[in-house]
Amino acid sequence: MDKKNTVTIRLTDEQFGWLRALSRRSKRSQSEVVRSLIEHGTVRERITRENLNIIRKLIGESTNLNQLAKRANAYGFYRVADECRAVAQEISQLIKQLKDDR
Repeated sequence: MDKKNTVTIRLTDEQFGWLRALSRRSKRSQSEVVRSLIEHGTVRERITRENLNIIRKLIGESTNLNQLAKRANAYGFYRVADECRAVAQEISQLIKQLKDDR
């Protein structure tokens, strides 16, 4: 795609601050941020290493949950109920970390 048109705009300090913040958080240039806003109406942030680590932990917890479900089917839910609560709490905390990081 040939980008031959140029647009000059004036922004207030607050608007420019928002543009800089969006650019920093998405790790994209200000031009790319403006193009994304025009084309999609949003700017997606890139996944940080911290978020990747949290996602990996969530995958591990889902494995634990599957193992607990298998044991619950074999021996009864009552025997693994406490462990299920602990895993559910850990999953909730990890999801909260992901949401808070936004």
